[in-house]
Amino acid sequence: MSISSSIEIALSKPVARMIILQKLEEFGWSYNDHGKVTFLPVGDVDDFDWQHECIPLEELFKILAEKDNQKELIGVVMTWRDTNIGGTFLVRENGTIIMSPDINRRILNVESYNKITDINWYMTKLVPVFGPLLESIFYEEHV
Repeated sequence: MSISSSIEIALSKPVARMIILQKLEEFGWSYNDHGKVTFLPVGDVDDFDWQHECIPLEELFKILAEKDNQKELIGVVMTWRDTNIGGTFLVRENGTIIMSPDINRRILNVESYNKITDINWYMTKLVPVFGPLLESIFYEEHV
């Protein structure tokens, strides 16, 4: 049985989606997914046909900007610094961010049960990015 978890962040005022991604990157999140980048391509409407390619970041940014201009769901994999720990980030047109911690997911070390996500690890790397702009954070996990 697989674990499914997600963190949804809503902001108190509109922030451009490319600025949201820029803030994540400035704080320490990277587009490195095992030496490649993973993203939803232009024209992907609810297909979630993730692309995992070795392309320059400039090309990725062009793709993400085009998706933004076309008001498509932006999806990209990001990892924290040099840890290879991260997940799938979806940024909706309204600026809501949904992060699924599904890449080398950090788990709590609880005796006899080690499948629960270490949500504090993720919160310490997400909350400071947005600070006073945070309106709500919703965390959900199905074990």
